[in-house]
Amino acid sequence: MTLRQYLTIMIVATLLCWTAWGVVLLNVDPFYDTGMGFLFFYISLFFSLIGTSSILIFGLSVVFSKKELPIFRHVRRTFIIGVVLATTLIGLLFLQGKQLLTLWNMLLLFSIICFFILFRISTKSQHRNV
Repeated sequence: MTLRQYLTIMIVATLLCWTAWGVVLLNVDPFYDTGMGFLFFYISLFFSLIGTSSILIFGLSVVFSKKELPIFRHVRRTFIIGVVLATTLIGLLFLQGKQLLTLWNMLLLFSIICFFILFRISTKSQHRNV
């Protein structure tokens, strides 16, 4: 798959996800919903955020990167960052929707994300040393 194909697919899929999120937002009444509307809301917003953040971070990474890395490394790194960012935002939004978001919950969520990132960095450096 070429970079052009990847970006085209990501842009089209992201636009479709944002359209799906808009449809859910306009057509689901949260007061009479059985739970499926909230599920579709969170899933469509999650994939929309992944696509948007991956594309934007990829563009910034390619433009401002000082290292000459292969494009597939930029794509993989920006996709992982997009997933982490989308998961964080959806987690915070879900906790806020359930009125459970406090400073301590937010700090716990950010700590878990930091540990995940540090774990990923440490396992990556161990594979390079072997």
